[in-house]
Amino acid sequence: MRHTQRFPKSLRQSYTLRLENTGFAFQESILMANSARGPERSKWLQKADGQLVCLRALLRFAYDLELLAGTQVKHAAELVDELGRLLGAWRKGTDR
Repeated sequence: MRHTQRFPKSLRQSYTLRLENTGFAFQESILMANSARGPERSKWLQKADGQLVCLRALLRFAYDLELLAGTQVKHAAELVDELGRLLGAWRKGTDR
């Protein structure tokens, strides 16, 4: 969020809001999955997976729009990839 505050004002009500809301929605899905059991947990994890895909795309757009530097996007991509691996392992464990 520290970085999105530096985005141009013209994008704050559209792109920035979308990026932040997607991040918050992902976090909410993970928290809900943690408190759910059975098929309900799988549903929340699947939702979180979709939100993570959207978050990756929004980060790529931020780079394309030159809102984030290459090193910033690289760092964010590494963190998102790690979240994806953890989420994948959790989904795999839940499906058993």
